[in-house]
Amino acid sequence: MKRYTLIFLALLTTILPKIVVADVVQNIDASLDALEAAVASKPADFEALQQQLKPQLDDYSQQQKIRFWVLNSVYHIYQSDYNSALEILNQAEVLSPTNSTLTSIYLYKATALIGLNAFSQALDVMERNLSRIESLDDVQLKASSYIRLAALFLEMEAWEEIETYANQALRLNNRQNPRNHCYGLLYIAVAKLKKDQLNSAYQQFNDSMNYCHDNNFMMIEAMSLKGIGDVELKRGNVESSIIFLEKALQAYEPFQYQIEINHIHSLLAMAYNRLGKPQQAQYYADLVIAAPSHGINLQYQKDAYKVLAALSQQQGQFESAYNYLNRYQEISENLHNETKAKAYAYQLAKFDNVEKTREIKMLNQDRALYTAQQKVMELQRYKESMALLVALGCSVFFIIFGATMFLQKRKYKRVSELDQLTGIFNRGTGQDLAENLFIDVIARQGKFSVVMFDLDNFKAINDTLGHGTGDWALKHVAQVVRPLLKSRDLFVRMGGEEFALFLPDADADVALNMAEQCRAAIEAINTKPHYSDLVITASFGVTTNIDTDLSLDPMMKRADIAMYQAKLQGRNCVVEYQETMSMIAAIA
Repeated sequence: MKRYTLIFLALLTTILPKIVVADVVQNIDASLDALEAAVASKPADFEALQQQLKPQLDDYSQQQKIRFWVLNSVYHIYQSDYNSALEILNQAEVLSPTNSTLTSIYLYKATALIGLNAFSQALDVMERNLSRIESLDDVQLKASSYIRLAALFLEMEAWEEIETYANQALRLNNRQNPRNHCYGLLYIAVAKLKKDQLNSAYQQFNDSMNYCHDNNFMMIEAMSLKGIGDVELKRGNVESSIIFLEKALQAYEPFQYQIEINHIHSLLAMAYNRLGKPQQAQYYADLVIAAPSHGINLQYQKDAYKVLAALSQQQGQFESAYNYLNRYQEISENLHNETKAKAYAYQLAKFDNVEKTREIKMLNQDRALYTAQQKVMELQRYKESMALLVALGCSVFFIIFGATMFLQKRKYKRVSELDQLTGIFNRGTGQDLAENLFIDVIARQGKFSVVMFDLDNFKAINDTLGHGTGDWALKHVAQVVRPLLKSRDLFVRMGGEEFALFLPDADADVALNMAEQCRAAIEAINTKPHYSDLVITASFGVTTNIDTDLSLDPMMKRADIAMYQAKLQGRNCVVEYQETMSMIAAIA
């Protein structure tokens, strides 16, 4: 009996902790589900839940922490606090999220940037995310991402792109995910409405309404009802429009989705005004005017002010009509400027893409021309060699030919080893040479240091001052750093704006001193008079080999972590790697 008791206790000791851990995980997930449910519809509940959950973050898994921070960013987006949302999303991105969560992070970033009217940056984030998901094998993740991209292009007022990505989502989804199919139908309908293809829009909204009703997506069904009402209003079928809009309003009430409700109020105000019912028109217009005056609400308030101006004029209240028209004109101008900014950013992004394609085409043409010239030169050399063979004999010919081939090979080898823009070693050659130096130093039990640095805000330099300015900055950085190095030190361009220094027989103090000299030299680059608005600085990460280092890879990783810390500390500084940084990176 005692034996069975001991076996039972051993099993209980093994199983009970797993049950407790599973319960904790499930409880945290349930709490996060409640937080997600409250994020849009119940801000007060969200804030209370957030305060309860935040002290427990240490008990969360990595992915649960990421989900908590992403939900916090979404809450800030709903509150129009876009800067806080971006800061939180950056914090979540470094925590190694899953592909699906990383997609959400990128797209929420784009949403926040659009809210800040940073349209070019938003498009850049969307392009980077699109490039990333194109290489994934997860079809449903791609479909969901295309749906989200369609929503973002709706905010950018890029109607063609909405339809393009919604159609791609429908094709990939193939009716497997009803939510994606429902949203895809809706966004195609919205795109057609915005392009004034009213008959097609009516049919698409009707398809979306029926499908979403059958699959119990009531919110999207309400959006489709509103879309049909909007189409009918534009087609002049005012009474039919009011019927659909009032149905949509009734469908929205349980969700308390105030932005959509404001839109319906705006459409009803215009419909009742056209129908000659001033009291109803006044009622709905006043509801729209009472809403907060920011974001998409401004579009609806513009229409409401126009209705109120018409009603005031009909009632002989000309001063009120004048004031309403002034407000209508002011909002119209602001919205027009915002639309122009979106269009400019979008066209600029498309232009950049065309320019990249053009540059690649030109490079291919140059390569083909170079190859042809090389063939001509080789043929000419061959003829000359044959003449020498006749004149001087086989032995002399082979000597000359061998010498020629050796010199050409060395010349082209040298060219292939260097970065064509800066004249320093490229990454492939630089790392190979550095590995050889490292092995030599380790064999003598010496010290070897690595310094990684990249230029601060380099993308902003390219975006605002042009890629020519960026190339100028990279060349001058190489020019001022190169004289500071010793004969055995290696200076390598790792790619883009990132560089590395490989310092054999250099301990931490020597490496830190070298990095500080380079930092000061870069900061002192004289950009005037050609680029008076240009400021060039760099952030440095420094590390020295330890006993466990058998190659450069761990050292470069540590230097890169230290460089990232330099960025976090305000840029334009030198940071030596510390073990705590790896702990932070591992947690992240």
